[in-house]
Amino acid sequence: MIDHLTLDYRKLLAWGAVLALALLILGVLLGPLLAQNRELDAEIARDRQVLDRLTRLDVSRDRIQEAARRFSEEELASLVYSQDTPAAQIALDVQKRVTEILDKSGAEVKTVAAYNVPAEEFQGTGIKITFTGPMEAVATALHEIESAPPLLVIEELDIKPLLQGRLRRGQEEAAAPPAQAVQVQLAVVAYTPLAESPGK
Repeated sequence: MIDHLTLDYRKLLAWGAVLALALLILGVLLGPLLAQNRELDAEIARDRQVLDRLTRLDVSRDRIQEAARRFSEEELASLVYSQDTPAAQIALDVQKRVTEILDKSGAEVKTVAAYNVPAEEFQGTGIKITFTGPMEAVATALHEIESAPPLLVIEELDIKPLLQGRLRRGQEEAAAPPAQAVQVQLAVVAYTPLAESPGK
């Protein structure tokens, strides 16, 4: 009986040893395969990232081409002055447009002078103008100056309130207080790209 148990125990140990050896051999064989599989997964992930970037670049290229098509089809070039237009003509046009907007808003123009902003790639040509008017009308005029094409840029803006006389007691009760009048000093510029020099 004891010999029979010893024999079973030896068989069990032998099977355990065979199983351990089989697992060891399997680990030795599968280890490099698993490592290689991990490397391949990492490479696939990197390739997927590159593919995503290339796809995004392709989409960006399509968007740029669409923007260029819209620029030509919808005449978006009318948003800026042509670089062939002389600076003096641009300044006169800026002055005409701004004074018309201010006249329409009820502002009173005091002074107008030329104003230029030299730059490396763009030339800023415009005017410096001083005017007075009610604050609400001034705000409307400023919005119109910056929103009408060809686009104008407000480079400098200085607004000061004007002192107003006080109403008599009876007038205060009967009427609303007058709108706050302000004096505005404004520099308005149209930017145009400079023509490239022949050396470039």
